[in-house]
Amino acid sequence: MSSLPRILVTGATGRLGQLLVPRLLARGAGVRALTRHPARANGLRAQGAETAVGDFDDGDSLRRALDGVSHLFLLSPITPTLAGQQIAVIEAAAAAGVERIVKLSGSHWTIEPPGRSLSGDAHREIEAVLRRSGIAHRVLRPNAWMQVMLARVAAELAAGDALHAPPGDPKVAFIDARDIADVAVEALLEQPVAGAASAAPWVLTGGCAVGYKEIARIASRLTGRRIVATPLSAQAQQQRQAANAPSHYIARVHAEFAALIAAGEAEPTTGTVAEVLGRPPRTVEAFLEETVASRSPA
Repeated sequence: MSSLPRILVTGATGRLGQLLVPRLLARGAGVRALTRHPARANGLRAQGAETAVGDFDDGDSLRRALDGVSHLFLLSPITPTLAGQQIAVIEAAAAAGVERIVKLSGSHWTIEPPGRSLSGDAHREIEAVLRRSGIAHRVLRPNAWMQVMLARVAAELAAGDALHAPPGDPKVAFIDARDIADVAVEALLEQPVAGAASAAPWVLTGGCAVGYKEIARIASRLTGRRIVATPLSAQAQQQRQAANAPSHYIARVHAEFAALIAAGEAEPTTGTVAEVLGRPPRTVEAFLEETVASRSPA
């Protein structure tokens, strides 16, 4: 295996891909970004990445994108066709002689046990195909992302002193997307154990679970205002999810996530981030310092 792998990054122009690509380039890896929209990859090209125009449903474009690639980072949005599309990529990677795949999967609690989440079951199916492929690989199962679940906090606090909390104020071991990207780099560059194609998934969480009352206390300290966590009713929560979902399928997926989070499934923590990176994961407080304090009026 080359000490400087050539890596195809799918989802390269998305939230995580734009964090991952520069990190890989900084480590000396060759990076090719797969995109359907070349203009969106201008920034990645400027940093030194190649680009390949392609689509998971276009076998010819996948073959071109995988030509000469040694490693693959597999990521795509949640859709009804998630399993079929990612399995097609794995099959194309096997045909192209790819040596290693790192798959960004769903949260552990959406996958285990099976049957509790549409997206979790799709990821579970993909992971099974990956295990059978014989390709050395690592699966990453990140917990709830700060940049997704807490993105609205700054906007809500800019509008007033109330932070809308889900019913029951469940605690969540939020993880920063930058930690996911840092772990993904290590997963892509790690040397696999000889003769072992598969390895246990890395379950990625923050260092502790935090509820919205605690988030409100942190925000109060950062802003110098009295911030109150106001619980939404179950009906209001459902209406908000439906309004923010682009399709009935995504609305159902979000509802499943909310129910599992409310049941405490996103609360457990692991030490994986610290073990892989040699440092503790970023904290919710540090994230809020960046996103809330910087937007608060002087």
